[in-house]
Amino acid sequence: MVLRVRSIVHNFGDVMAFRQPVAFYCICLGVGFVGVLASMVPVFSDAEESLGLDLLYQLRGPEQSLANVAIVAIDKESAGALDLPLRASKWPRQLHARLLERLTAWQAAVIAFDLFFYEPKEEAGDRTLASAMERAGNVVLTQAIDRQTLSLPVSAGGRAAHVNIERMLPTLPILADAAVGQAPFPLPKVPVKLNQFWCFWPGSGNVPTTPVVALHVYAGEVFIDFIHLLREVDAVAAETLLAPETGAADVRRMIGLIQPLRNLFENDATLASRALERLGRYSLQVLSADKVQLIRALIRLYATESSRYLNFYGPPATVRTIPYHCLLSPAGSGCDDDEAALLNGAAVFVGQTASNWIETHDSFYTAFSGKSGKDISGVEIAATALANLLEDKAVYPLAPFVNVLLLVGWGVLVAMTGLHFTTAVSAAGLLLLNGIYFSLACFQFRAGGIWYPLVVPMLVQTPMALIAGLIWKYRKVNIDRANIREAFGHYLPDEVVDRLSANLKELSLGGKVFYGICLFTDAQNYTALSERLDPGRLTELMNRYYEVIFKPIKAHGGLVLQVVGDSVMALWSAPEPRPELARAACRAAREVSAAVDDFNRQAGDKAMPTRIGMHAGEMLLGNIGAMDHYEYRPVGDIVNTASRVEGLNKFLGTHLLATREAMGAETDRMSRLVGWFVFKGKSRPVQVYELLDADSFSLEQQALTYRHFEAGLDAFGQRRWDAALKRFDLALQIDASDGPSRYYRRYCQVYREQPPDEAWDGAMHLEQK
Repeated sequence: MVLRVRSIVHNFGDVMAFRQPVAFYCICLGVGFVGVLASMVPVFSDAEESLGLDLLYQLRGPEQSLANVAIVAIDKESAGALDLPLRASKWPRQLHARLLERLTAWQAAVIAFDLFFYEPKEEAGDRTLASAMERAGNVVLTQAIDRQTLSLPVSAGGRAAHVNIERMLPTLPILADAAVGQAPFPLPKVPVKLNQFWCFWPGSGNVPTTPVVALHVYAGEVFIDFIHLLREVDAVAAETLLAPETGAADVRRMIGLIQPLRNLFENDATLASRALERLGRYSLQVLSADKVQLIRALIRLYATESSRYLNFYGPPATVRTIPYHCLLSPAGSGCDDDEAALLNGAAVFVGQTASNWIETHDSFYTAFSGKSGKDISGVEIAATALANLLEDKAVYPLAPFVNVLLLVGWGVLVAMTGLHFTTAVSAAGLLLLNGIYFSLACFQFRAGGIWYPLVVPMLVQTPMALIAGLIWKYRKVNIDRANIREAFGHYLPDEVVDRLSANLKELSLGGKVFYGICLFTDAQNYTALSERLDPGRLTELMNRYYEVIFKPIKAHGGLVLQVVGDSVMALWSAPEPRPELARAACRAAREVSAAVDDFNRQAGDKAMPTRIGMHAGEMLLGNIGAMDHYEYRPVGDIVNTASRVEGLNKFLGTHLLATREAMGAETDRMSRLVGWFVFKGKSRPVQVYELLDADSFSLEQQALTYRHFEAGLDAFGQRRWDAALKRFDLALQIDASDGPSRYYRRYCQVYREQPPDEAWDGAMHLEQK
């Protein structure tokens, strides 16, 4: 385990020390930049909101708002208790006036109606509601938005075109004059998932929306301090801002300063940071902590973009909600006294909630809709938005530059993990990294609403890194196999190299039993040359010599298994004896002999006459050795016998001998039988042939020599020594260099004087190797 960890650390050190190929780092950067590009594609950016942000909400769970914000719910329960229709637009406006009186009595700081009052009703009811608004002096109305789609004229051959127009419907004048302010609160409709709200609506000249106006009314007591703070920070820029005094009229003037203040902050990007720095130096003796928080909320509001991400507190009714009818009961008897007391100094939103309505007209799909089965009403969205502003609480996506750095860095990290380590370690490492990243994202979201992307890093870059790692390792394995083939190909047969390149565990002891033909060569004059030549010249000479031998062997499918000094061992193997195997081996042997003759003619005094011997049979082919040294070679009697056959050339004065087993069907006129031999240490005789070349039989005298030798050999086996001696003499008269004839002539003379015993079977017993 310790060694495994050290190996992983060592490998990671190689990566950090830039010891990998350039392509490795290019792929790592590529995964990073693919993540950046993917984050810009609408499919993935939408997935971040619909999947990533939702998951963060679900894991965080509901939480209670700390802001003093409440909702007066026009719900089914209240409609039943008051015997009114389900639709809030049909409720009498005198009822809303009574509600205002109660809320004013409980000293609500601001009252925002998420109801539309653009159509007149009973005149008495409108006047009653207007009077209640004037007495309250803190009522904000929400303006209705009319959305229309107009078709544009189509030219000949053109396509149909449409334009969407949005305009604010004016509130009934008597009510608009009575309220301290009015503002739109545009929100998309389902099935679009709601995640953001407008602070300043660009659809009508960046006008402030209902939560923003309500915030200013709520923070009216510190607005003068806010203006004074701006003048301290930038007196020149803020000199046009006239600080309102106190009273309802001044609240309207304060609301009128919202757009100039917005322009002021947009024109000076550093104003917000300087104002916050200055505010941080205020002591509690100058401003209380609550007032500092309100001023900070105003500064953050103006410093933000036109829209902000909502930080939902939970499913519907998570924001404190009181049924409408409870507040209209005598002396508030329908409402809990403690709950009513909480309305003191609160920001109150009045509107229709979405719970249990037969037909929902003002509800929105959010991250908590799926879990609860209910959508959140527009009035709760507005209350949530104001609570977010008061708490300086929102969902904060990473800044574009930080997001790019994160995605590039993450892509590089996961790609390095996927590419450099083994598949198992890479998978475990990627799983660990994703677990750490996911835990960090959840912690940051819970602690400060910071929204780390999840979809692209975890569902795009991580799988991409894993796949890239698999491809990289597959490519690397192929390169390693090619290198193994190139390296081992000089020493082992191709089929063995193929097995080793696929699995190095093939380097195990043992092997398989095959039928094979084994060929041995041995060079004469090597010892003398090694004494006479320096190592460099000797090596050069032997390399050329081996090339001459290897070419015919490989050309006919043979495997060069061993080179020791001046000797070469080659092999032709098959599962069972095959005629074509013997034919290939014999052709290769003849070509080796001819090639060596050509080499020797050019080598001059460096010539190396070569003897060749072959035998065939079953053998074990595999890894032989012990401890730290192994050789891949055949094991069996055929190897030893082939070596003895090669050595027999010295006694017979020949250059190319093969046993009957090695010859197979090749025992034709291109060969001649040279006898039966029992090698030293053996008990069974081996039938041996001399392989001849075609040129030998083109000469009539050479053919006659071979016929005399064949007759002599036959007489020799029948113990007719004189007849055999006569035939061998005739063969030598034609070709005095015929080695087999000289060999048997000598033994004819010996056996004529000292015949072998009666059990002799005609085989020659060799006492030397």
